[in-house]
Amino acid sequence: MSNQNTIPTIVISNFAEAHIDFLGRSDNPGERDDLINGEDYHGDRTILWADDPKLVIVNYPIAHADFNTKRLGYPNTRHLAPHEPSHYLCLDILREAHLLEGILQYAAPNGIVQLIPYATTKEFLRLVEVMRKDYNLQVLTPESPDADHFWLRDYVDTKTGFRSLASFWMPDANKFLPFGMICETLQQASVMAHWFCSRGEACVVKTDTGESGIGTTVISPESGLSVDDIFDRLRSQPFYSNELIVVEKYIPSANRMSPSAEVKVPRLGEGDPHITYISNQLFLGFGDFCGIQIDRGIYEQPWCADLERCTLELARNLQNMGYVGHFDLDCIVGDDNKVYLLEINARRTGGTHVHEFGKYAFGNDYADKVSLISFEASNSGTITDAAELLEVLKDFLYPMPGNEPLGMVVTITKPLFKNRFGCIMVAPTSERALELQAQVDAHIRQYCEVK
Repeated sequence: MSNQNTIPTIVISNFAEAHIDFLGRSDNPGERDDLINGEDYHGDRTILWADDPKLVIVNYPIAHADFNTKRLGYPNTRHLAPHEPSHYLCLDILREAHLLEGILQYAAPNGIVQLIPYATTKEFLRLVEVMRKDYNLQVLTPESPDADHFWLRDYVDTKTGFRSLASFWMPDANKFLPFGMICETLQQASVMAHWFCSRGEACVVKTDTGESGIGTTVISPESGLSVDDIFDRLRSQPFYSNELIVVEKYIPSANRMSPSAEVKVPRLGEGDPHITYISNQLFLGFGDFCGIQIDRGIYEQPWCADLERCTLELARNLQNMGYVGHFDLDCIVGDDNKVYLLEINARRTGGTHVHEFGKYAFGNDYADKVSLISFEASNSGTITDAAELLEVLKDFLYPMPGNEPLGMVVTITKPLFKNRFGCIMVAPTSERALELQAQVDAHIRQYCEVK
């Protein structure tokens, strides 16, 4: 293991807080609760962030935390959760005395701490302000822009903001951005979508602040929809609120290759931006993110050099504007084997825990040693308890006996009551990792049938 934290480090797992404004648009109470709670459940995986030692603050207690920290070598990582959680974790911290006391104790005796959030939000900035002014802490925020530059995080996180900045900064942007237009109304977007279809081209209609495929609609010429039909389809979805809309050409990708490059951007003058990892994203359906794959193979792809160059060009320009922290650049590789840039997510990402576990366990060159494949929604069958899951899968848990890196790391257990859990498959090759996943799935099915 490596990378011991020298400054008291606190992870703020404010997933729902970063997305509640958008996800709260759903007009179906059940769907709305599922979407927002689903973000909260991602907090489970943050015990793999930011090395060791650290304090992790999450919305809900992590049932498998003690098991993982002992087995995986994070002996000084612990976590806290609010007694009465809301979806605004930073405000919960300010409201619940035991969370405030936990931070103060962790900062003692020197009164210094660094806070690492999932995303920099206005609530997070409020937490930092209170910690500094009311509790006299020296609070470092190495992954967050200053309050004066918070607007930039929000702006580049939008579809239109990304498209505008990328078009300006990249002289060859027309090679990498799907052809598209920014629309002010649903009616205008419907006309633009129909225009694409009239040319025999499918298009994608994206609401400005959408995420994880929500607020994204594919319109194909085969549907034969009129402008009014398209308008009716779009306005029936609550996520198309009163905001800008991007309509862009749909990029066919038969092999479903969807790479993503994550970058860490230091404060201007404190170092150059650097790519932390490049992965291939995995999806259950269109835009429905379910995991990533990291291994040496992705760095050998012919389009990887273009992706790295574009990512760093964007990162350097964002740094000059005052951006600080992580972002990832999501892309798709078309049937022409070219990479197309789709959007920026201005926060830590769905693969940060995979990368930081890999680096912690195997070193900075981990992608040359292992293949890591994460799954966010593995089926647990009838298993609804974390202790039972760990017991049932004990023979598959990393590290498995032997001389090669092999096994499964359980990362998310909160949604077990819905028969889902998250994990990382660790293996020498991607083929072995997929074989291991199949073995785990079969073992769970067999156990549940006998049970």
